[in-house]
Amino acid sequence: MTGGPGSLRAKNLPPSDPYGQLRRAGELGASYSQLSILAKRGAAVRLAPALYVVGATLPSEQVVRHHVLSIISGVWPGGVLCARTAFAGGMPIDGKLFVSPADSSQRRQPMTLPGLTIVLVEGPPNLPGDMTMPGGLFLSGTARGLVENASVRGRPAMWRAGTAAVEDKIDELARTGGAGRIQAVLDQLDVITGSFDPAPVALVRSRLAAVLGSFSSSIGVPESARLAARLSGVPFDAHRIAMLTDLVTTLENTPPRPRHLSPPISRWEWLPFFEAYFSNFIEGTEFGVEEARLIAVEGVVPVARPADAYDVAATYHLAIDPVGRGRVPHSGTELVELLRERHATLMAARPDKTPGELKTVPNFAGGYQFVQPELVVGTLKRGFEEVGRLVDPFARALATMVLVTECHPFLDGNGRVARLALNAELSAAGQVRICIPTVFRPEYLSALVGYSGGAGQGQSLISVLTYAHRWTAEIDWSSFGGANQQVAASNGYLDPDVASRTGQRLLLPSGLPMDASND
Repeated sequence: MTGGPGSLRAKNLPPSDPYGQLRRAGELGASYSQLSILAKRGAAVRLAPALYVVGATLPSEQVVRHHVLSIISGVWPGGVLCARTAFAGGMPIDGKLFVSPADSSQRRQPMTLPGLTIVLVEGPPNLPGDMTMPGGLFLSGTARGLVENASVRGRPAMWRAGTAAVEDKIDELARTGGAGRIQAVLDQLDVITGSFDPAPVALVRSRLAAVLGSFSSSIGVPESARLAARLSGVPFDAHRIAMLTDLVTTLENTPPRPRHLSPPISRWEWLPFFEAYFSNFIEGTEFGVEEARLIAVEGVVPVARPADAYDVAATYHLAIDPVGRGRVPHSGTELVELLRERHATLMAARPDKTPGELKTVPNFAGGYQFVQPELVVGTLKRGFEEVGRLVDPFARALATMVLVTECHPFLDGNGRVARLALNAELSAAGQVRICIPTVFRPEYLSALVGYSGGAGQGQSLISVLTYAHRWTAEIDWSSFGGANQQVAASNGYLDPDVASRTGQRLLLPSGLPMDASND
């Protein structure tokens, strides 16, 4: 798009505008011959017949995206961005924008531009409920967009998103706006009904009515799993399930690295204590390791901190229970009940945290919102189905922990409950449970935050937990003193801020000198 040293600029065009100026041949001061000469000199680029951009310095595809509404309004004044384009908020889908012309006298052929094709769709002009766009254009309103995208016969036309997408959109409307929003869309549909084929209108109406509790049996089984779940009374968070699906796929493609409980069994005697100690330390319940041992193992309760002491002791008893520590669910319903049971035990000393009861208000970490309360049960059940694709115990453990973490189903104690679920999957398979020592807390939390924020598909989290699993498996947990010494020697107790300032990290016991790694 950049001209040579002698290239010309359009008169009055600011030199700093990288998108240039859109010109149509035949307009005042822009004849075909003038624009053609500018194009030959490198000062203009022909986008389509009689359509040029003058003085642009960016690639043609970017220039087209910038000027696209002006292009459409010049060729199809009053046009409506419709169908799949409406579902995308006016943005291109697969390099295409779909437009319904305002009247039959306008151009009917598609327009091919660099990086974008404008496709014409037969449909009514702007209707009540359509949204105003720059340049005198319109964007299909909510009800219209649903009808335009519904497919009732065979394979959907390329401009239709299809019935499953329509049902997903209805579920989204119900999730974000409730019954009031659904009723408003139904009212809007009544106004525009006569402008469309009755079949897609009837399809959309039946789904909207079903969400409000009317005629749900008449629509059969929805194509959308999200809408089907909502109509069955257990809606789920589609975004979290999509994230989990990507993680499961990543785990399926990750070679297993099993770490079995090697004999003698006495080697693992103190692992449940350290697991409980570190799991609470991560959440801010901080005791010295000797004091925590007295609390968890010997039942000594400090007068000043009875609730904190109970947190450590309860986590320890859940981790050491010979039956419960390895209990895993066999259905989504069992998963929900097992989480509630563990939470009731874990938080029994904190009645204000409603032990064993699912949250009824949203919860956050910083600015990040976890699954909404009304979607928790459905998301756990749907997520359990995704986790069921996995065979490797470590993979199942990690995916289960992530599912529980993203749902954050309780007012408090979610991290500990999630890690108990993680380790139950490992215990059920005869593998070593995982400890996250204090010094490793930032890596663990950073990996969780990265996953939640969409940074990759869980690769960092897999790497972090794999390292923690290896570290745990290399410690000799047969005695408190010996395990305590190895944890200290490998920097496990080190404050993360101190570790960061001094360049220290969690070390594997196998890399330590013999006198440092043994009692």
